[in-house]
Amino acid sequence: MITTAPDKSPDRIAGMFDAIAPRYDLLNHLLSAGIDRRWRAAAIRSLRLTGIETLLDVCTGTADVALEARLRSKNAASFGAAGPGDSSAARVVGVDFSGAMLVLGLQKVRAAGEASRITLLRGDAMRLPAADHAVDAVTVAFGIRNVQQPEVACAEMARVLRPGGRLAILEFGVPRIPGIRPLYLWYFTHVLPLVGRAISGHNAAYSYLPASVGTFAPPAEFVETLRSAGFTDIRADPLSLGIVYLYTARMPTS
Repeated sequence: MITTAPDKSPDRIAGMFDAIAPRYDLLNHLLSAGIDRRWRAAAIRSLRLTGIETLLDVCTGTADVALEARLRSKNAASFGAAGPGDSSAARVVGVDFSGAMLVLGLQKVRAAGEASRITLLRGDAMRLPAADHAVDAVTVAFGIRNVQQPEVACAEMARVLRPGGRLAILEFGVPRIPGIRPLYLWYFTHVLPLVGRAISGHNAAYSYLPASVGTFAPPAEFVETLRSAGFTDIRADPLSLGIVYLYTARMPTS
C-alpha cells in the first residue's frame, strides 16, 4: 500500500474533483459494484433520524448523501423494509469546495424535487459555514481523508453540532482478513487507477485515491481524533469486510 502522503492543499483537491466531476457518480457506482448506495444508507440509518433534524453533509460532492438523508424514509419504504433509523432529515445543508461537483449535485437535487429542502454551499470542511450548535446531525462520506487537517475538520463538526447531536463518517479502510487483504490491495492499487483514468480521463485523481487511503489514519487512531474533538460514544464499524468503515459518534448532552 502507498505510504507517501499526497498533496492535500485545498486548491489542488478542489481542482482535481472539478476535473473528474462529470464521471464521478458513474465511477463510484462502477468501482464499488453498486455497494456505495448501501454504505450511504447505513450511514444515514445510524443517525436514527426522526424527521425533524437539520443535517449538515460535509464534503457533499454531488449530493448523494444529502439526497439519501432527505429520501431515506421513501427509499426504505420502496423496499418494504422501513424500520428504526429510516426517517428522513427535515432539512439538509451540503458543503463542498468543488464548484463543479456542486453544480452536478444541484441538478440532482432539483430533479428529485428537493431544492426547497436541500441547500448546497461552497465551503471548506476546516471552516464550516455554520453557527455554533446549529445542526442536529453531521455526515461525511469519503471526504475526511481529503481534508488537509482532519483534526481541524473534526473540531469544526463538533462545534456546529448541538448537544446530543450525532455524527456519521464513511471512509475507506483496508481489509484485515488474510485472504481478502492482498486481493483488495491489488485491485485498489492496480485495477482501480487504470479504470478510473480510462473513464475519467484524469491521470492523477485515481492514483491519488489509493495514496490518500493508504496514508489516512487507521481506525483506532481516527477514533482518538474524534475523541480529542469532544465526541463521545464513538464506534468504528467495518462494512464490506473492512473495505469501508462507518464511524459514529455523538456530542455530549452537557
